[in-house]
Amino acid sequence: MTKAIIVTGAAGGIGSAVCARAQKDGYSVIGIDWQPIPAADTAIQIDLRDTESVLELSRELGHSHDVNAVVHCAATQPIAGAGDTAVEHWDEALRVNVIAVDVLVAGTRNSLAANDGSIVVVSSVHSRATSGGLTAYATTKAAVEGWVRSAALDLGPQIRVNAVAPGAIDTTKLREGFARWGTEAADQRMEVLCQRTALRRIGTPDEVAAAASFLIGRDARFITGAVLVVDGGASVRLGSE
Repeated sequence: MTKAIIVTGAAGGIGSAVCARAQKDGYSVIGIDWQPIPAADTAIQIDLRDTESVLELSRELGHSHDVNAVVHCAATQPIAGAGDTAVEHWDEALRVNVIAVDVLVAGTRNSLAANDGSIVVVSSVHSRATSGGLTAYATTKAAVEGWVRSAALDLGPQIRVNAVAPGAIDTTKLREGFARWGTEAADQRMEVLCQRTALRRIGTPDEVAAAASFLIGRDARFITGAVLVVDGGASVRLGSE
């Protein structure tokens, strides 16, 4: 049976890059998203906010596929600050950003364990240093990194669990967010992001996918409970510089 990988958020910029890299690495890709998925061997449209449906799906996949890896790329980013985030947005962020990966593992852990499997969560540098108005996003990214550390202990030694924490990555979502301020302002904000990194550029989805590929692969077989920061050195710079 072909080794399978489950990728959530498979229609997004990072998720689609992870799918493409996984196919290159020889996996049969099971892509999960709420919108159409461009690149996957098996495409499943489901709302990750629907926890019961996700649990049912994970059990089905655990029985029908030889699951070797799970990469959780899906995320939601409510724009609201502390005290202003609606309860439904808190619920959505927790279900999509944190709970979904745990529920996926619940149904596939036997298959993962049998294959010395690997789980990679795409977190964010916002788990450590964030911006105003992203309270639920920053909180849930910190929470999912806590899940990674705990799950590494709970699921080892058969299953490894790690995270990738990207900084600014050149995705359609990032550019659409900047477009709210107009083309000129968006270009200026992009340049500011570039200058904040040690490498003077922002990252690409393929670079995040490469990091996930490494953590999944055998070369990382003694790495678990870790967070690999992929931000071009942005987080090592003092904010006062």
